Amino acid sequence: MNQQFRMVKQMIDLQRASSDGMIKSLIMIWEQTGTLLEGASWFPEEGRKALKQWVDINKKACENLKSAIDSSYASLEKFFETSG
Repeated sequence: MNQQFRMVKQMIDLQRASSDGMIKSLIMIWEQTGTLLEGASWFPEEGRKALKQWVDINKKACENLKSAIDSSYASLEKFFETSG
């Protein structure tokens, strides 16, 4: 693999690590939000259920985004393997 491909691969690896960290942080925030709402006795039960559904939907969306990003990076890695 020539020098240019190595540099681009390093940049891609850095971006991948950054996006992985961002997605993991978002998922963790949604999990903590869900945990906080479970213990909120001051909040009406109906409201807690609605917010729990909202948290679950957003957490699932983050997981789907992570899957799409991982798939894209896997395709990009294959390109560099065949090009190098």
